[in-house]
Amino acid sequence: MNMDELKQVINNFSFDRCKQGNQGFNRILIQLFGMLGHGKSSFINTCMYVWEDGEYLNWAKADEEYNGHFGGLTLERIPHKLTENIMLVDNRGLAVMDGYETGEIFAQLGNLLPLGKEVEWNHEFKLVEKTVQSEKLIKYSDFIVPVFVHSVKETFTAEKISDLKKVFHTARGLTGVYPIVVLTHRTFGNLTSVESTFKDMGIERIFSFENYTQEDHFKTRCRHEEVLKFLQEVIKDAQFRVEHQTRDPVIEMQERKQFVIKYVHEQEKRMTQIKLEKAKALEQAKKIKELKRQEEAIKQERERRRQAQEEEMRRTREHFEKQKLAEEIKRSEEIQSHAKPGRRKISDLFHIRRNNK
Repeated sequence: MNMDELKQVINNFSFDRCKQGNQGFNRILIQLFGMLGHGKSSFINTCMYVWEDGEYLNWAKADEEYNGHFGGLTLERIPHKLTENIMLVDNRGLAVMDGYETGEIFAQLGNLLPLGKEVEWNHEFKLVEKTVQSEKLIKYSDFIVPVFVHSVKETFTAEKISDLKKVFHTARGLTGVYPIVVLTHRTFGNLTSVESTFKDMGIERIFSFENYTQEDHFKTRCRHEEVLKFLQEVIKDAQFRVEHQTRDPVIEMQERKQFVIKYVHEQEKRMTQIKLEKAKALEQAKKIKELKRQEEAIKQERERRRQAQEEEMRRTREHFEKQKLAEEIKRSEEIQSHAKPGRRKISDLFHIRRNNK
């Protein structure tokens, strides 16, 4: 299928043409999510550039400076209309994979937060309140396709792999679709190794791209075809699920809402438990520190007393030695006093001997 045929398939897509009809779905939401600065906005620019096939524009405001920083600045759920029935959504990226931020990501993926509105990381149960308040601002008729964007430049740790597995599993349970992975900056890292890592996580559909940018938007057939094939794959997957499953978007929306509420509740319990454990560990550390301080104080007091006792014993010995010496001198003098005249006193001889020393 050449590029013109691919574009025609994408442009003509409609859920109305499915075997069971649209079942209440009107459009596909291609939900991009991932870590900050991995190229979500640049990938949207690439898709729009390929689709419009005109002048390159910074539709998604990628790489613009904000407060002295570049990239990773999407703070809203920003929609980008590809066709009447296909929408690309640039969701706010994750900085860390803790319970609160992932809860927000799942609320975005579940289409529980309105498009075009700022996304704030809410602690505790504020996210639940926000989803309830947003009910009238979201469309039940959107079919969600989660797409995880990851830069090949980023290396993996065992902890990150474990976290990603949990995120993908939860995203599948939430949307009914296992995430597609889009790899960016494919020439800036070990693409084969990264693809293998994602396959080991259970990812079946992986696409790799070198995004068009403001500095490098020279059109190539290869880049254009890759983007169009990606969009075609998204459409084929959505059609398959609507044609081979009985769906009810209203019920599914309610299920997603309950899913996120339960997730937030479980995460809140987990975070509370972590806080309690940290507080307990801190208290235990304080107790251990205090015990060590007390032990050191006791040790120092014992050493002080030992030294004081030794000093007292030394002074006592010196006193007895002086007293003994004085008594010996006295006895010698008494003996000498009875001796013949002209002889020196023993005490004088004693002093002479000491002076000679």
